[in-house]
Amino acid sequence: MWKSLSVFFVSTLLWSLVLSQSETCTTPLGRQSECVSLYDCPTLLNAFEQRPLPNSVVSHLRKSQCGFEGYVPRVCCGPLPSNQEEPATQRPTPRPTQAPSQGSSSYNQEDSSPAPRNQCGVDTNGDRIYGGQFTDLDEFPWMALLGYRTRKGTTTYQCGGVLINHRYVLTAAHCITGAIVTEVGTLTTVRLGEYDTQNDIDCVDSVCADRPQEIPVASAYPHPGYSDSNKNRRDDIGIVRMAARAQYTYYVQPICLVDNRERLEAGNDVYVAGWGKTLNGKNSPIKLKLGLPIFDKDDCVSKYRTLGAVLGESQLCAGGVFAEDACRGDSGGPLMKRRPEGVWESVGVVSFGYGCGRDGWPGVYTSVARYTDWIQNTLQTSNV
Repeated sequence: MWKSLSVFFVSTLLWSLVLSQSETCTTPLGRQSECVSLYDCPTLLNAFEQRPLPNSVVSHLRKSQCGFEGYVPRVCCGPLPSNQEEPATQRPTPRPTQAPSQGSSSYNQEDSSPAPRNQCGVDTNGDRIYGGQFTDLDEFPWMALLGYRTRKGTTTYQCGGVLINHRYVLTAAHCITGAIVTEVGTLTTVRLGEYDTQNDIDCVDSVCADRPQEIPVASAYPHPGYSDSNKNRRDDIGIVRMAARAQYTYYVQPICLVDNRERLEAGNDVYVAGWGKTLNGKNSPIKLKLGLPIFDKDDCVSKYRTLGAVLGESQLCAGGVFAEDACRGDSGGPLMKRRPEGVWESVGVVSFGYGCGRDGWPGVYTSVARYTDWIQNTLQTSNV
């Protein structure tokens, strides 16, 4: 059973305490209202349950967010707009950061290392306030979906990861080997630049993204120390090599890897993102995000020891807030930190947890800092 990512804020808020104070706000339709927990706004709460989820609703919900308390977002409660949508226009895409174009399969020396610090971790949506749950079209442009070929010949996306250079994606070992192969299928493809899985081309607020890049998988490298039968999930990290180089665009960029000397402290803010399932079992078609605190490691170790799992130095714990956690949906996705200068780093990989969103039970993540040497060596030896 593989661990997956849940950042679906509707289900999160269903279980959150009602905020005791409200503030006056203006809805996207220009009406005066109050900034409240989404739990207290049935109109917007019900709107998010629509499938397929219309772009107009996505846009309205994003514009309705009016702040947050801790990790709980609030919305400016009001009615929905009409179903009419504005015509979408294509956003100009800057030239790729690197010269080679998508589809090139030739050897390139720069693929032997993670993207350099001056070319990674730059979120193309600019300096925005983080803490809401909907991502923007170009937010977290390093997010990847891993596709598997089933016995029926269809492709299903069951794991996530992050782009670390033109050729490689960082993910979890359990997304490459073990039960996922026998229960789901063979890893065959990587999808980059995705936002809304309902559409071929994604548009928000009259702006459209590029079509996602779908690149075949050439090979995959789970950490040699990982064992699917190990309850501790040690060394749950892996690397996927794509058959062609990804093209860097406004919507596809690599993330930086955390420095191996950096240590996270309990209470530090980190983020997860992806298309994971919700507490009520529904997939989110929209790329979403969730802020979490780093959980005290000693307390985390003690908790999981009662379940027979012995956590090691190569593992991190985050979350532990009721109904706010990584759940079934995007295993292998990133635990991310934003540095003071605005650069984003991958600090962890979604590994496993105890249930989903249990109060006091954090999720367990593989620490990227502990594997920087292995990542570098793997990129060098496989890039031939």
